[in-house]
Amino acid sequence: MTKLDATGFLDSVGCSHVVYFHDDSKITKDTEYGFIKKGLQKQEHCFYTTQNPEMVLKQMKEFGIDTEASSELLHIVKIPEKFEDYSKMILGKVDELPRDSAIRVVSTHYFKFDSKSRTDRMAEIEQCVEDDYHDLKGNFVCSFAVQRITNDLRSRFLNQLLDSHRAIIFQTEKNGTEVFTLP
Repeated sequence: MTKLDATGFLDSVGCSHVVYFHDDSKITKDTEYGFIKKGLQKQEHCFYTTQNPEMVLKQMKEFGIDTEASSELLHIVKIPEKFEDYSKMILGKVDELPRDSAIRVVSTHYFKFDSKSRTDRMAEIEQCVEDDYHDLKGNFVCSFAVQRITNDLRSRFLNQLLDSHRAIIFQTEKNGTEVFTLP
């Protein structure tokens, strides 16, 4: 276990599929947007999935990302409001990612994970991404707000996600950042 800056950690792990558990506080956006901003500075294609693209673009501008100047490299991907619709479309979006250039992806998951069928399906999706990840040149960060996962499913779901990622970040405003790498 190491305590450090999450954005610095993401830059240090090279091509990786990372699960990011957070409390959806201000430091969450600092980490996500900082990761995207560094990628844009390196001329990498940066993808951010969200249910609210307009709000994210506004927040990115406030964070200091020049979204207009970066329009060729910054890709905001609108995801459906309903998990069932997301589950159908996400693997197709992953298949469309560029394979010939460096990328950064922040895939946000603000759905309510309140049933075993939802957590099982999300774990399946994450495993499919992991299985095909070796074709991508970059980092894929799967962002989950822990409070959106019901208490009775939380331990089970977190353990399921560990199987399909190469590193884990736990970050809360209260406790700071902890990172783990997996074999």
